[in-house]
Amino acid sequence: MPELFDIVDSNDSVIGQATRQECHTNKNLIHRGVDIFIFNSKGQLLLQKRSMKKDLYPGLWASSSSGHLDSGEAYEEAAERELFEELGIKAELKPVTKYRCFLEKESEIDVLFKGKHDGPFSINKEEIDEARFFSMGYIKEKMAAEPEMFSAGFRKAFRVYIGEDE
Repeated sequence: MPELFDIVDSNDSVIGQATRQECHTNKNLIHRGVDIFIFNSKGQLLLQKRSMKKDLYPGLWASSSSGHLDSGEAYEEAAERELFEELGIKAELKPVTKYRCFLEKESEIDVLFKGKHDGPFSINKEEIDEARFFSMGYIKEKMAAEPEMFSAGFRKAFRVYIGEDE
């Protein structure tokens, strides 16, 4: 059975449902997502390198964990589910902000969460090729020099987090 997402208007009110495939082929179908930034005790941010099997942004560095909300799911529930599915951990997550993530291939209303965890992680190899901690300074430098290394969703979430985007 295909994944079913809630379709929302620009105010994040549910107006219908659509499949994952429909949402990823029709940019006008705004759906919901979460991005999670996991920091270690040194203040470094965990990034994941997306599996080459992913339909969007394969092989690119992305948020510690991220994903879509299933139909009827709350942002907090989705964040906890994605964190466990992708990294095999539970962590206290705090919402940072809600923002519009309208990209070339899809349109989402996202909530960015942050949490702390030093590992170990049990990485879901179907979704992630590797995960590593990086300093915020290193990420800023790499993003300026080689933005194509990072998924579009992560670039947006990172700019939002550091206050360089809405």
